Amino acid sequence: MKRLIQLSIPAMCVFLGACQTTTTGGGVVENSSGTTTQNVTFEITEELFGSGSADALAILSNGESYRGKLIIEKTQSEESSNVWSFDNDTDEDYFVTSSSTSYNSRATGILFGPSKTMQCQFTLTNPGAGFSDGGVGKCRLSAGQTIPVQF
Repeated sequence: MKRLIQLSIPAMCVFLGACQTTTTGGGVVENSSGTTTQNVTFEITEELFGSGSADALAILSNGESYRGKLIIEKTQSEESSNVWSFDNDTDEDYFVTSSSTSYNSRATGILFGPSKTMQCQFTLTNPGAGFSDGGVGKCRLSAGQTIPVQF
């Protein structure tokens, strides 16, 4: 039964197309002297069974928007080995594989706007859960302004 449930959840997500989570955040645009010029709203959408990337949308209070991908750095490893049975009743051996994925707390990306770009770096609170558990970071517009961000 447990195996059936594990197979059913991803199948339902594909069928329903509803296995995404959207996290909202905010920040303020600061010019080089540190003066706040406008607010920014962020929407970060990622798949429930994530690939380590997310779609990001940043909307400035003047209506200008930026879209792009954010990537959560991850390390994947796979190990395989032969396991020999020393049971007198069989001559069978077994092949065992294992894999693991470790997520770094760092996420980076570039968002593209109508005439500028926004380069972002975030530190995630719980990297395995993606952006939904929150985090902080900073984005920089190609014109030089910085945007401290919290989500």
